Amino acid sequence: MIKKSIKISCPGGLEPRPIAELVQIASKYESKIYLETETKRVNAKSIMGMMSLNLVNGDLLTVSADGHDEEAAMEEILSALKDKLNLLS
Repeated sequence: MIKKSIKISCPGGLEPRPIAELVQIASKYESKIYLETETKRVNAKSIMGMMSLNLVNGDLLTVSADGHDEEAAMEEILSALKDKLNLLS
């Protein structure tokens, strides 16, 4: 299992389009992938779970992946958050 904590940088909060993209990315992998805030832990492959995080600018988010393809999953999710979705500072 690997974990990485990141700070969300999106002034308007996390909108449905980037959430859907993150769910699609997570769903490509066999590993169990979770996103956690201080108060909630959700399956990254669940659109409803992801929407319930209600992430806003400045939130600390922990991404965890556990499985045989965990490193590839973590790399792609963090890359998407930073480069594709511009959600990291």
